[in-house]
Amino acid sequence: MIPINVTHTAIVTKEIHSQLLEPASSPPSESKLEDQVPKASTKLRHTLSTLISFFADSYRSTFGFQHGPPLHDALTVAYVTRPELFTTTRHRVDIELTGTHSIGETVVDVWKYKEVDDTWGRTGRNCLVADSLNVSLLCPFFR
Repeated sequence: MIPINVTHTAIVTKEIHSQLLEPASSPPSESKLEDQVPKASTKLRHTLSTLISFFADSYRSTFGFQHGPPLHDALTVAYVTRPELFTTTRHRVDIELTGTHSIGETVVDVWKYKEVDDTWGRTGRNCLVADSLNVSLLCPFFR
């Protein structure tokens, strides 16, 4: 599981967005960052750019993210392909099924309140939870 506090450390800046669109180009200079991002070199890159631009606008207006949108689901793929980028801790994780205000909420027992065994099943620590992400290794342009 990669919680939001970890996904919010991987921000798609204009510099990273530009590299996604045209990876062969050199990183843009500070003055060029104020300009529009380059034209996509493939249709897939164009599609990804459209999504990033939509989320950049949404995160700016709704949550105040000024430097770009965070990555969420893509970090799951990053974990599967490069788990060494993450530090994780094995925890007991459950989904709240009866709470009036918290139904459906994922609950991670970070304080180890619940007595559990060493299995991955119903009575054990059943989930690896990401504590952090080495953002600089994820992409050399993340800072």
